[in-house]
Amino acid sequence: MPSVSNIAIGANMAAAAATKARHGMNESIARLSTGMRAMYGADAAGHSMGKSIQAIGASYAQATRNVEDGISYAQMGESVLLEVGNLAQRIRELAITADNDAIIDDNQMAALNSEVEQIGDTIDFMLDNTKFNGVEVIDSASAQQVNVAYGSLTANTHSVGPNVSITAVNTLTAAAAAEGNADTLLAEVAKGLGNIAADLSALKAFQGAASATSANMAAAGARLIDTDFALETASLTKNTILNQAALAMAAQANAAQSSILSVLQ
Repeated sequence: MPSVSNIAIGANMAAAAATKARHGMNESIARLSTGMRAMYGADAAGHSMGKSIQAIGASYAQATRNVEDGISYAQMGESVLLEVGNLAQRIRELAITADNDAIIDDNQMAALNSEVEQIGDTIDFMLDNTKFNGVEVIDSASAQQVNVAYGSLTANTHSVGPNVSITAVNTLTAAAAAEGNADTLLAEVAKGLGNIAADLSALKAFQGAASATSANMAAAGARLIDTDFALETASLTKNTILNQAALAMAAQANAAQSSILSVLQ
C-alpha cells in the first residue's frame, strides 16, 4: 500500500469523527442546560405541537381559577342568604309576639317595632352592599356568567347566582302583621339557596374536569417539548467518549504518518 507523506488519511478521519462527536456533545449540553428537546433543530414540528397543546392546557388551568372565582361569588351569596333567613325568622318571631298586643304595653310594642324596623334596614343594606369585585351577589334578578371551560379557543359560560330578587323590607315600621313579609323573605331565601346549591355542584364538576384536562395536556406537551434527561445524559457521555477516542486516534494517526520521515534519514 503506498504511503503519501502529505496526507494523513487516518488523522483526517479521526478529526472528522471528533468534530461529529463534538457537535453531539454541544447538542446534549444545550438540551440539558435549557431543558428543551428542540435545540439544534431536533423535532421542530413536535415542539410546535407541544406548544399548542401546552397553550390549551394553560387555558384550562386559568379556567379552573375562573371557576374558583365563581365558587367564591356563589358562596358569598349563600352566606348572605343564610343571614337574611335568620333575620327573616326573627321578624316572624317579633310579628307573632306583636299579635299578642292585648297584654303588651306601649313601651314593649315600641321596642318590637323598633327591632323590626332595624332588621328590615339591615337586610336591605346587606343585600345592596355585599359585592364581589363590585358586582352585587344577591339583590339582582339576573345571574352572572362565569367562564367554566376553555376548549378549541372557545369560552363556555355558566350562569351563577341566586337568580332571585329579594323583596325590599326597609319600609317595615311595625311588628304587627309582619309575618307576611317574613314568609315572603323566607320563600325567596329558600329559592336563592337552592339555585346557589345547584350552581356550586355544577361549578365543582366543571372545575374538576378543567383541572384534570389541564394536567393531562401539560403532561402531553412536556413529552413533546422537554428534554429526556436520562437519554440526553447517556448521549452526552457517549459523545464525550467518542470525542476523546477520536482525538486520541488522530494523535496516533499523526504519529504513524511521521514514521515516513525515517525513510528520508
